[in-house]
Amino acid sequence: MGDTVTGNPTLGGYTGPVDLSRPHFVGVGGSAMSGLAQVCAARGSVVSGTDAVDSPRLSALRAAGCTVEVGHRAGAVDGASCVVYTTVTQQAPEIAAARAMKIPVVHRAQVLRELAKDRYLVAVAGTHGKSTTTGILAAALTFLGRDPSFVVGADLDAPGSGAHHGAGEVFVAEADESDRSFHFLDAAAAVITTIAHDHPENFDDLDAHLIAYVTFAARMRPDALLIANADEAASMDVIGRVRRLHPDVRVLTFGRSPQADVRFGDIDRQGWQSQTAVRARDGRGVVRLQSPSRYHVQDAVAVVALLVAWGFGVEAAVLAVSSFTGVRRRFTPVGAVGGVTVVDCFADHHNEIAADLDAARAVAGEGRVIAVVQPSGYARVRTFGRQIGTVLAIGADVTVLLDVHGADPISGVSSTLVGDAVISAGGDVRYATREHAVDLVAALARPGDVVLLLGTGDVGGLATPMLTALRESAGQYV
Repeated sequence: MGDTVTGNPTLGGYTGPVDLSRPHFVGVGGSAMSGLAQVCAARGSVVSGTDAVDSPRLSALRAAGCTVEVGHRAGAVDGASCVVYTTVTQQAPEIAAARAMKIPVVHRAQVLRELAKDRYLVAVAGTHGKSTTTGILAAALTFLGRDPSFVVGADLDAPGSGAHHGAGEVFVAEADESDRSFHFLDAAAAVITTIAHDHPENFDDLDAHLIAYVTFAARMRPDALLIANADEAASMDVIGRVRRLHPDVRVLTFGRSPQADVRFGDIDRQGWQSQTAVRARDGRGVVRLQSPSRYHVQDAVAVVALLVAWGFGVEAAVLAVSSFTGVRRRFTPVGAVGGVTVVDCFADHHNEIAADLDAARAVAGEGRVIAVVQPSGYARVRTFGRQIGTVLAIGADVTVLLDVHGADPISGVSSTLVGDAVISAGGDVRYATREHAVDLVAALARPGDVVLLLGTGDVGGLATPMLTALRESAGQYV
């Protein structure tokens, strides 16, 4: 890969000023879209939105004073100052209607840029760990009394909790690389957690990702700060190229590498708790998290590095990140019945699935790990199905495979691609519909087991019925 900074081949259209006086959000129930809508409303905008289905997020937006409807219709954009879309909602009738009425149609990243233009924008990017790292940074700054604005691509606890309009100078936001929309941002600081090949519908290979990240980082503000993973060759490759294109950027690295500016050691895990010692030039401390995930610990150290770069002492930084309590669907315990614990996970990439299986094994101890997997996206299954199956065979005692979740089916691509790889690697696989999976897991599970619900689709919705089925199976009726 050369040092060339490319344009933005997947996004186009309106590039003028964004008027947020009366924004209309198409797909307003999405995690990031609902957060942007919430911040707009808190700033005094008259916010409207539409979504295909009702949800707790829509209820939270209504409570915040937004006008939201269930169902897409062209007339919903009447009077809007701009119409906000994502890649998923580009074909909605509101988009065509807005263009016909000469209403600016803007990507959600353009709204984020507008909201943060007078703030110190921290953009959290990376293939894995964006939501968790954004949530940890928001929690840490809140703990330190800085009242940041933030938009996380997930809920923190209650629906609608993933965004906040604060009085502080800092605006923390998750930066989405999947459609290259993070190229719209001009961050004052950025965290790059990890870089791996993902989103094969938009990226042919790892090199395409590297170019995208170089472009993102090279468009940062003058005298920008960049936090990067010293343990990862891809991240360090990007750093070298960014330094040539953006020589005034300040880089601070984190990791276990002796070359890292902020280093962490072995991770000690006890049940749902984990901790690691952290060392920087000016001090030492211990990060303690309410999570058994190694990824979450690494994300917390990345935030420590950013806080240290801002001048906080290591002891204050580790105490601040240790205040983090979690992000929904990021290895989130939903409940336990009869010694069986159900955990909800957003993982869809094989690296993420492997990390969550590792965390589940730490919790299960002598118990088994049962993975209920809803593969996400036909292009991803076609490209990574074998890798997903292999990590499931290694990390799960039993894999229950659902149908692929996603639009645009590809001939010959199904969950069987993953299942065949599980079998080839010596694993145990079962196939089930969403409905049958509940009864199947209730029959399979025994005390001490951990059940993981894995996928970006609606597999998390099985948690409550699964707990009910487990109670009934154990004779503990609700």
